[in-house]
Amino acid sequence: MIRYVKIKTFAFYLVLLLFSSVSCKKSKDDLSKIDFVSNAMNEQIQADTSMTNFILPYKKELDAQMDQVIAKVNEDLTIDYPNNKLGNFVCDLSVYVVEKETGNTIDLCIMNNGGFRASIFKGDISKRHAFKLMPFDNQLVIARLKGSDLEDLFEYVAEYKAPVSGIQLGIKEGKPYEPLVGGEKVDPNKLYAVLTTDYLFEGGDNMAFFKKSKNSSMTDILLRDAIIDYCVDVKEVKVNHGKRLYDVK
Repeated sequence: MIRYVKIKTFAFYLVLLLFSSVSCKKSKDDLSKIDFVSNAMNEQIQADTSMTNFILPYKKELDAQMDQVIAKVNEDLTIDYPNNKLGNFVCDLSVYVVEKETGNTIDLCIMNNGGFRASIFKGDISKRHAFKLMPFDNQLVIARLKGSDLEDLFEYVAEYKAPVSGIQLGIKEGKPYEPLVGGEKVDPNKLYAVLTTDYLFEGGDNMAFFKKSKNSSMTDILLRDAIIDYCVDVKEVKVNHGKRLYDVK
């Protein structure tokens, strides 16, 4: 497929503007036309070997870091329902790292399946896997919601089968059924610590219920860094398959 690049250099226009505005003499010639050339970008254009050779040492060093094995896993981690292995993995490790690094106790965690950009398959886990899974610089956030405000969160989880940790939730005809947090019924007056990402906390993926959050706090921990740190800590990843979401007839 041939793509065309239109050469319109910002600096060119800027220089023209400066000359026209600061010149003491008024030019008799007014700019009436600008020409440009469209260059076809295809296989006929030869690679710039000097640039390739310049980049090569840095690429080798970066590849060595990215391909460093940080853990192993004995099963495929993919998005599924009701046992979302990839979601369980990311939610649980997020709670683990945040509790370890901040000293806060997390009651529950919610993520979005759309934020996971790659699966992790049985075998070695490298830093490259972490970057493919989470290419964004999303930071982990602790939101605090009253138990009475968790109903909207449960509704969301039931509708979108969102990945969670710390929750057991039945789904009956698309609606939440007998939700439990930490194995207990929700106390409407209790303030629950809910872990998520800054993107979701700010309403991304329709998570509007976080608008009711009180005393939220940024952790300064990127989710991608949490994945790497967890893998380095545990060496062998074992996903918790305990019941989280389940269908109710």
